[in-house]
Order: sequence, then structure tokens, then C-alpha cells
Amino acid sequence: LLRVSALLIVAPIFGGRQFLARAKIGLAFMVSLVIFPTVLDTPFIIPEGLLPYSLVLFREVFLGIILGFTVLLLFIGIQFAGQIAGLQMGFGIVNILDPQSGDQVSIVGQFLNILATLLVLCFDGHHLIIDGLVASFEAVPLAGVVFKASIGQKLIELTATTFVIAIKISAPIILSLFAVTVAMGILARTVPQMNVFIVGFPVQLAVGLFILVASMPLFNIFLQKSLIVLQRDLYAILEFLG
Repeated sequence: LLRVSALLIVAPIFGGRQFLARAKIGLAFMVSLVIFPTVLDTPFIIPEGLLPYSLVLFREVFLGIILGFTVLLLFIGIQFAGQIAGLQMGFGIVNILDPQSGDQVSIVGQFLNILATLLVLCFDGHHLIIDGLVASFEAVPLAGVVFKASIGQKLIELTATTFVIAIKISAPIILSLFAVTVAMGILARTVPQMNVFIVGFPVQLAVGLFILVASMPLFNIFLQKSLIVLQRDLYAILEFLG
């Protein structure tokens, strides 16, 4: 129950703040009941004594948090891509409150985050999370979590991939707006009477929105491939903790 609850609280889709805490508790309890028969097939030893048992509980919570954090990194990269794109488009001054994280995020970042959530549900990404949770009991049995120094290095590598994800998603908008900026610079040199700042802002906004809509098929393909990579990362984390 602790491993399942920790993963569902941290992981996106399941752990959003817009869901009631009672609903999360009920979901974690029901998922634990469903997975429990599979856990009985793997042998485990219940430690005797309060302190060893408490350490086992802490390790189970730690494993659930790590797995949920691995899934969360994909959505952090997508939201970061939206913030980069929104800043380039001129939406940097217009922020809204994200109900999931409680922070102020860009409108484009919030849009990409919601779109990614819907696409993940369409691609059965939530089943991928549950499959990873079930596989965790096979790779790392109860009371079998082992802390290794390599797990920290692996988490640093996974965290670094969020920047790669952000650049890949926002690359079309960054390149197109860079071309617009260069064109506006040339126009400002050739026509000094024109106020480039007044003319350039709506042009950047229009071009950015057009490229954002035009790149949606690429975003769809990228998200499908990212889910495959996410599944590989989940099993890699389990190997480090087993």
C-alpha cells in the first residue's frame, strides 16, 4: 500500500492536486488490492522488530517516489518546453496558476501539459505506469529495496533529459521566431522609419501560434516515442534498486 500510494501521489495524471485526497486514497487502496495476489507469488521476509520494519516501510515509500518522479520528469520537460516557447512568443509576462504544481507557468506550458495528459491517456500511458508498478514487485520484492550510489547518478541523467525534451519540443518555434527576429533586424536597418518593436510583437505572436499548431503532429509522434523511452527508464530504475 505504501509503495502504490507513493507512486500515485507523485506520478502525473494520478497525483494532480485537482483530484480529491480521498479519491487518491481510495484509488491506491483498490490498486493495492488488485496487485496483492501477484505479490504473494514472490517470496519475502517480514522483519521482526519496530525499527527494521520501519526501515522497510521507508524503503517502499522511497521506491514509489522514485518511480513516480521518473514519470513526472517527462511532463516537467513538456511544461518547460512550453515556457521556452511562450517566452519566445511574448507570453513571458502572462502567467497563470497551475493547479497541479501550484506554481505560475506559461500559458503555452499549461496548454502543452494538458494536451500531453490527454494524449498519454489516449495512448494508454496510465496503463504503462500501472504495468511498471506491477513489474516493480517482480524486480524488487517487498523488503528487497537496496540503496546504491548508482541510483543517484541515474536520477541525475534522467533529470538532464528534461532539458533535451524541452529543446526538442520547442525547437520549431525557437527556429522560426529566430528567423523572424533576423528578418525584423534587417527590416529595421533598411526602413529606419518603421517602429520594429510595435510591428514585430504581433508578427512573433502570429508566427509562434501558427508554428505551435503546425507542429502538433510532431508533438504527437514525439510523445509516443517518449513513452517507449519512459518504459525503458522505469525498468532501468528497478534494476538499480533491486
